[in-house]
Amino acid sequence: MASPYSHKHFFRKIPPDQLASYFASKNVDLGIDFSTFNNKQADSLFAAFTALPEEQQTTIEAEFQDIHAMACDGGIQALIDESAFHGEDGFVESISAIDGFHPKVMWAFLEKPHLWQGATMFLHADNVSGSYWKKRNDFPPVPPDVGDNAIKNLANSISAYFRNNEGRGKNCKVEPYRRHNKEYFFAYPEDFGLSAVEWVSNSLKSRARHPAFEIIFVYCEQEGSLDIYAPNNTKAVPELQKIFAKTILHLETLPDGTVDKRVYDLDPLADAEFQFQYDPESGIERIEVTQLRLTLKFGSKKRIILEADTKHDPSAVYDLLELLKPPPYFITLARLKVTFEPKLGKRARTRTFNITYPNSLSLGHDGDDLKIRKVLAESGLEPRA
Repeated sequence: MASPYSHKHFFRKIPPDQLASYFASKNVDLGIDFSTFNNKQADSLFAAFTALPEEQQTTIEAEFQDIHAMACDGGIQALIDESAFHGEDGFVESISAIDGFHPKVMWAFLEKPHLWQGATMFLHADNVSGSYWKKRNDFPPVPPDVGDNAIKNLANSISAYFRNNEGRGKNCKVEPYRRHNKEYFFAYPEDFGLSAVEWVSNSLKSRARHPAFEIIFVYCEQEGSLDIYAPNNTKAVPELQKIFAKTILHLETLPDGTVDKRVYDLDPLADAEFQFQYDPESGIERIEVTQLRLTLKFGSKKRIILEADTKHDPSAVYDLLELLKPPPYFITLARLKVTFEPKLGKRARTRTFNITYPNSLSLGHDGDDLKIRKVLAESGLEPRA
């Protein structure tokens, strides 16, 4: 994930020729000669930029923040995934030849605008905490209908449900995207009206508006699974499942079901000799347990959290466990750190994530996260009934 945004930091990260191209595309003349521009001149660029008319500056700031947010491993992977859908055969080679996250992303923003919307959607979905997703995995393997009529029916049905039950949702828009073997549906129903305090020119004013709230459906025909992200709308999930089944899968009835009740058995990770199983070709160099949460078997809600620095001692958490000798326990959370083999001239990248009882896993479904999911399955750490 990218660091917090600041104008000067952003200007230093983007090559001068890309900055020139961006401002030229906006017909903005800052009086800066980008052919001789260097990082030491970021202050002069900052001064020229912040002198732009307020409305123009606000529009550009929003795009810069979107570009900055995409400047990470996950953002690049999302762009690659979207390029695959559009059949951009040379995209991976082109973006790989560019050094640095920000230059890669700015190049994609300028040269491949048709990939931008889908990629930003995927990155957003990837960054949603695993605890917010509600999964059902007993759907028949029916191909989804992503035609205009089906998408319109899904939007109208979501709108009708929230309007009839909660008095909101007058309007709704659904945007479908395909990513590998999964179909993503991003829905935006209209929320209750609210008043927000905003700066309008030099005045502070209160404005009434109708924001949208978000619901994401991720359907996999191969797995017969449907994941739904509906924060603060958990009670609506069963009905949203039925709406999706009727409008997108054309199933007249859907048996009452519950969210995925499979659970992780994390107790094998209590053994210091536990071995993760992964293929050398996966690019994974090592996997370390950096934190364990022990929930005591006897006693109400008593937990012990063990955390240690594994930089110089991969077994540091287990050394601490042996030292403390806790009473009988279950493991209800494990934090794992995966280190990938370094590429030529670059530092090794890492991925840290949590597996939490009963069935929460803070990983996405693509790129490195997909490789890690495969390792967990091959190591016997899949959730079970």
